[in-house]
Order: sequence, then C-alpha cells, then structure tokens
Amino acid sequence: MCPVPQELLAAELDGELVGTVSIRHNANAESMHLFALEVAAARRGEGIGAAIVEYVIEEARRRDCTRVYLEVRTDNPARRLYHRLGFRRVGGAFVNTWWRFNDNGTRDRIEEQSYRMVKRLY
Repeated sequence: MCPVPQELLAAELDGELVGTVSIRHNANAESMHLFALEVAAARRGEGIGAAIVEYVIEEARRRDCTRVYLEVRTDNPARRLYHRLGFRRVGGAFVNTWWRFNDNGTRDRIEEQSYRMVKRLY
C-alpha cells in the first residue's frame, strides 16, 4: 500500500510569505486532510487564514473530494474560523499526536487534546 502524499502550500502577499498549510488528498476516501495551518504572527487578523482555508476547500472540490477535515486543539480560537467556514465538530475530544521537527534536526512528540472538524462539500 502506498502512503497518501502530502503537499505544502504557501501563501504569498506582495512577495512576502504570509502563511502555509499542508494537505493530504486521499482519492480512495474522497477526502482532503487540512493540517499544519500557519499564518505569520505579524499578519494574523487580516483574513489570511480564512483565505488559505477557502483555497484548500476549492482545491478539494477541483479534486472531486466530498469532504475536507482537520484537527484543532480544543483551546484554539481558530475553531470559530473553521465553524464560520462551514466545518462542524464530529465526535468528542481526543488526544492528537504529532511530531514537531526542530531546527537542530531533533523532533518532539506532541500530544494535544483536539477536536476533529469536517466540512462536507456535496
């Protein structure tokens, strides 16, 4: 079984990198996983995060996905943004485990209480 490849998308505004997001398209499941959304600290509150998420939703439609899903920390204020963009929480909180890769080549295992949110496209 081949792993589903992930892609890193970059958002640029007037030549400045203002945000990034990773996506993973699982054609067999007709879904797009949105993860690791980052907006430059100095540019937060300008609608960049919303624009990135909307772009991912449109990309999922272009790839004939029926849903986009993400995980978000239970205490992350971005939950409101995702809800405003049509994502809905499914299930209760769970421990989301991921790896943070450090500049010195090491990695840290991160465990966070999170919610899964899904936006149905069709």
